[in-house]
Amino acid sequence: MNNIIIFDICAFIILVIFISSMLLKKQMRDRANTILLILMELAALATISDFMAAYIENYYEAADVGLSLAYGANYIYFLTHNLMFPVYTLYIYATADIWHIYKQNRKAVYLWWGLVGFDIVLLLINPFTHIMFRLTEDLKYVRGPFIIVFYLVAAFFGLWGLWIIIRYKAIVRHDKASTLILLYPIIFSAIIIQVIWPEVLVEMLSIAVAVLFFMIVLQRHEYQLDPVTGAMKYTTSIDRINAIFNMHKPITIIFIKIANHNNIRLYLGQSRYNAYLRTQTSALSSIAYRHNYPVDVFYLDNGTYAYLSDDYDINNAIPIAEEVKEYMAKPMEVDEFSVLPDARICVVRCPEDVEDFSTIFTLATTFHETLGKTNDVVLYAEHRNDRDFMIRNEMDDILARALDNRSFEMYYQPIYSTTEDRFVSAEALLRLKDDRFGFIPPGVFIPMAESSGAIHEIGDHVLDAVFDFIARNDLDELGLKYIEINLSAAQCIEVDLVDKILHMIATKGIDATRVSLEITETAANINPAIVDSNVHRLHDEGIRFALDDYGTGYSNIRRVTTLPVDQVKLDKSFVDEIDNPKMWIVIRDTIAMLREMGKEVLVEGVETEEVAERLIKVNTDLLQGCELIQGFYFCKPLPEDEFIEFIKKRI
Repeated sequence: MNNIIIFDICAFIILVIFISSMLLKKQMRDRANTILLILMELAALATISDFMAAYIENYYEAADVGLSLAYGANYIYFLTHNLMFPVYTLYIYATADIWHIYKQNRKAVYLWWGLVGFDIVLLLINPFTHIMFRLTEDLKYVRGPFIIVFYLVAAFFGLWGLWIIIRYKAIVRHDKASTLILLYPIIFSAIIIQVIWPEVLVEMLSIAVAVLFFMIVLQRHEYQLDPVTGAMKYTTSIDRINAIFNMHKPITIIFIKIANHNNIRLYLGQSRYNAYLRTQTSALSSIAYRHNYPVDVFYLDNGTYAYLSDDYDINNAIPIAEEVKEYMAKPMEVDEFSVLPDARICVVRCPEDVEDFSTIFTLATTFHETLGKTNDVVLYAEHRNDRDFMIRNEMDDILARALDNRSFEMYYQPIYSTTEDRFVSAEALLRLKDDRFGFIPPGVFIPMAESSGAIHEIGDHVLDAVFDFIARNDLDELGLKYIEINLSAAQCIEVDLVDKILHMIATKGIDATRVSLEITETAANINPAIVDSNVHRLHDEGIRFALDDYGTGYSNIRRVTTLPVDQVKLDKSFVDEIDNPKMWIVIRDTIAMLREMGKEVLVEGVETEEVAERLIKVNTDLLQGCELIQGFYFCKPLPEDEFIEFIKKRI
């Protein structure tokens, strides 16, 4: 009975289509796709040789030439066919992203090569022993007594691969694991069919069908790409890096941050900016390709790219990073626009430099700030032990620790009245003393708390602590009218701010008039509708309001007049230039204007007697000078006990 070779023809067509697709799309840059390509090429060679052997058996006459061709076709078939299951086992390691486990397990490596070598040795001695197979004079294929060994070795590799999938199923995507397992019933069913009916050459078609599932379900490369940038998606990077940390896999990451990406987008417009990002992705991919550097290029949003490579040798990563730096240092033409990115580059090794998932993504978004503003390639390992960097990089943990341990402290800075010649109030100022890093300046932790959202919880802590202070102390006895509390911009737009503050005041049993809330110009203009509502409602309950840092931003006079602000605080920047005649005119006239509007005027940052006297003696045509002064000349911020002692001595 002639062999049915139509299945081999179908299988070969399928394999050629997918091999061509991978080559055209250049999907063989990473290890998993490279191994899959090798697997498909082995399958294609096995299919061709299987077809040739069957064709010769069907249509050739018995002759020496026909016999030689038949033997050659069968040897190529067994060589390539026997390699497919071992290579498939390697593919499972690679696609599950646990290649490092295979490399580190010397027994597994030796076993893999030992079994592959054993198969090859059996093929090499077969011409002399015919223990695996032989061909009769009429070109008929006959199985040898030891042919079962090939099937046993293949079965062993099959079970090995199945064990890998089951062992690491927690980190392998569900659809990927299902498709990897699906190969087994397909292939084993085909083998059984071919053992029972040798003339039905269906095994290679079953492998081709399995490849079809690989390409459709497993690879899905296009679905992992950001359609705008052409790089791997941010969500894909999360899954990939999370799995890497779970498996303690060593990798190298090169972060590239275009620090001025917002300006570039504003300059180019969205459509040109999208084209710009796609060009950058292509360039970054080409740089890695020229260096033969195994890498995936991810776009993490906000102008941040990441090279993610299994190559753990940092000496291989540095030349890539340096070439990226040189490329980014040159202007790029987008249509008729010339763009020069402000690129920051950082090389990180995991887990040596970073040991957890959250830290690596925090680093990705903050390294251009925490590692300093430099366009040179930065090696994270050289900075990770620097105190300032460690503080900035670990700020989320520091703040969480401070809230849990209540290691925030309230300091109070007295405010001097020029009209009453005494201290009449104080500003509550937050300080952070960490068990590990000691005192951390507010200028460091407040901005990072605002960006992370922790400022809401910190703000609640401040309100609670200051209200406690007011409740525990008799302000009249201390000669204090009220305590000033800073509200962050984020707090100003909380929809439940009014109810929360009023509830806290009622719970503490304090007088609302003893509280003065400070808001900045920036906060007042973020969301005017919500801010106006919050300020007016709280002011109606008796709470005072001060406009802080007046003059540092865009001074919206209309907002000053419409908000129920009792006090305006002139920023320290005014005082710093008080010797400038023009600035003195600004200070004098600003005080006069605000006083005529019925606002108290407080000047911050007064550090010398000369400046204090000058402000006290300011005169206008209608009003006497500055009413309130705050600064180191009078007193620095003090812890609660020291503050009370200071005030009592000056009553």
